[in-house]
Amino acid sequence: MLVVAGPGPVADLVGSAAAAQDLSVQTTSDLAEAAAAWTQANVVFIAEELAEQVAGRALARRGGVFLVGSDDSALARWSAPLGAEVIPLPSGGAWLGAVLDSGDARSGAPILAVFGGSGGAGASTLAAALALAASQQGQSSALVDLDPLGGGIDLLLGIERAQGWRWPSLRTAEGHVGDLRGYLPQLDKVTVVSMSRESDVDVTTEPLRAIIATLRRSHDLVVIDVGRNLSTASSEAARISTRRLLLAVSSVRGIAAAAQVRQRFGLDEAELVVRGHQAGTVADVLGLPLAGRIPHNKALPAAADRGDLAWLSARNPYLRACAKLLAQRPRP
Repeated sequence: MLVVAGPGPVADLVGSAAAAQDLSVQTTSDLAEAAAAWTQANVVFIAEELAEQVAGRALARRGGVFLVGSDDSALARWSAPLGAEVIPLPSGGAWLGAVLDSGDARSGAPILAVFGGSGGAGASTLAAALALAASQQGQSSALVDLDPLGGGIDLLLGIERAQGWRWPSLRTAEGHVGDLRGYLPQLDKVTVVSMSRESDVDVTTEPLRAIIATLRRSHDLVVIDVGRNLSTASSEAARISTRRLLLAVSSVRGIAAAAQVRQRFGLDEAELVVRGHQAGTVADVLGLPLAGRIPHNKALPAAADRGDLAWLSARNPYLRACAKLLAQRPRP
């Protein structure tokens, strides 16, 4: 973690919060030293009094940059040039704790975010199958549902009657959250955080960060079914994920819709997964590296509608394709 600040309240606040969570911090007011550590740091905090000087260095744009201070005008002036989110003091102190406990500030399990390129592409099924494939490989995985209009991914898995918390019980989470495995529904070593059909939940940034952070500490992989709505949680999932998969259907309309999703979420560094044939052509049109192709399975939609994914054994072509996606890096 890099803190660009001189002696004062910002350095003290971030330093003490980091110490409480046993995180290492490099604090400097030297711009050359800050520039050298700029790309390597998991997260960067910049004190408002140094914002203009840092912006003047024209450093490479990156995620996980936060501008901290109490001068609202300075925060507003320099947040865009720095590509930084704003933590106003003193009101942002609670949010600071959530940031420090998020994937930005600490290492943990990979976060794989799955985006559907069009309605009906099968992104939720793909996300669920990836989590199940990981569990069949001996990894513990977590599956997080962020689609408020998807009916709940627990239905897809056939565990809608399983006891455990859904998002309504987690919407106020912030900061450091303990191990949730004993409170959430599970299926074959997959811990599930599902939307609820009984409550309209608008998942916001802080609860998402807190829940993802605790899942990263207790699992080998976290898979997020992002959904296609442009919510704050969806945008945050795109930002904090360590790997992004965009699922496109190999049709004219499917490719056009995937291009819109790519632009909407800023998925310039995503990997493409194609359902159907001519995967290479689809990748060329969308300008994204091809991670792999998944087969179209006529039985899958009906099975998913029944919540019956038990037949997705390791021998099934669909799950075998998902297992390859977990291991395969994109081709240039």
